[in-house]
Amino acid sequence: MTLLYKSASGKEVRHASYSAISDFDSCPRLFKLSRIDGYKDKDKKCSFEFGKAVEDAVQFYHANNLKPGDGIDEFKRIWLKWKEIPLVYTSQEKDWAWAYRMGADFLRLYEICLPDLPIRNPKFQLNYAKPLWPGTDLAELEFTSFIDILSTLEDGRRIIVDVKTQKNPMDSTPGMMSLDPQLKDYAWASGIREVGFLCFVKSSPSMKKGDSVTLLEDQGDWKAGRVLEVVRFIEHGVSDPTEEDKIVAGDTAIVQLMDAELAEIKGKGSTEKKAEVSAAYLADGRIRVILRQNVTKCRLQWVQATIPEEDLPDAGNQIGHKMIQIKDAYEKNFWPKTGGVRWPVKCPNCRMRGHCLNRPDLVEQLLVKIGPAVQEDEWLKELESEETE
Repeated sequence: MTLLYKSASGKEVRHASYSAISDFDSCPRLFKLSRIDGYKDKDKKCSFEFGKAVEDAVQFYHANNLKPGDGIDEFKRIWLKWKEIPLVYTSQEKDWAWAYRMGADFLRLYEICLPDLPIRNPKFQLNYAKPLWPGTDLAELEFTSFIDILSTLEDGRRIIVDVKTQKNPMDSTPGMMSLDPQLKDYAWASGIREVGFLCFVKSSPSMKKGDSVTLLEDQGDWKAGRVLEVVRFIEHGVSDPTEEDKIVAGDTAIVQLMDAELAEIKGKGSTEKKAEVSAAYLADGRIRVILRQNVTKCRLQWVQATIPEEDLPDAGNQIGHKMIQIKDAYEKNFWPKTGGVRWPVKCPNCRMRGHCLNRPDLVEQLLVKIGPAVQEDEWLKELESEETE
């Protein structure tokens, strides 16, 4: 029987995913240490668990007939499980409480934006497996793709949607996403050339002038979903410790107009005159005071593209080429280190660096190893779902 390799639990593996191929392409030694030897991060990362919670809550929201608030409540229920469990947070994620707030904001944003998204009759968490060499000695080897959402466009065509929770927004240049290697591989495996990223873009807790925020609740004739620019942040406790944080905000064009008007005021008495101008903008509602809890700096971004039909054979050939390389590396037990310490910077941030530096203390500090009897399903899910920050 043909196989690619045996996993850490002794399982014969005959398939490869985009994540597995990316690991091997980045560094064959990394591939071996994680997927064959079974080393994994000792510390749990917030990014993985948080992203999974957001995706599960989105799926729950659809499964419960889009009942308002259900997705938010489901996220909160899931995330409460992690309140007392140590996780590694990035500076943007900050801590459990801020991740709790961000997740609730994400699900509220999704609820607001869904009518304008091409997500209809969605099916979640599908697996497309495609053999590369049917009818040959390598017929058992397959490429497998894990698709977050399969949706239907208005004209009846299907679209693959990959869900991301990440630090920065995607490049929104028209057609740019058609060059994404993951989406091209998924299109080849499924035969579906319409692809999209549904991106939940994280934010830091800070709030300052110039920040872009989105309304989560209606503010009079300003409806939820409206994007505003922050004029000023009013922190609680400045005048009354019992008050909640607030912001002053308005449409970007209005804020720019007001800023230009204020910039023209100079000389004696300018402070009072500027205050009068700001008060006038507030009085007629061009800018407004809004509770901090009713806005978010988090963003929901939709980016869509069509994979050109002529790109599909290349994607399949590249997948096959890499799978043969993995098979050959396993048979010859040849797993070279192909990292980088300058550009691209790989090794200094690699979780496996203790092995390559011959530092048992660092291996002990960073990694744990699963044994042959350990159930590896969750471990593999983490490998397939690692978030790019």
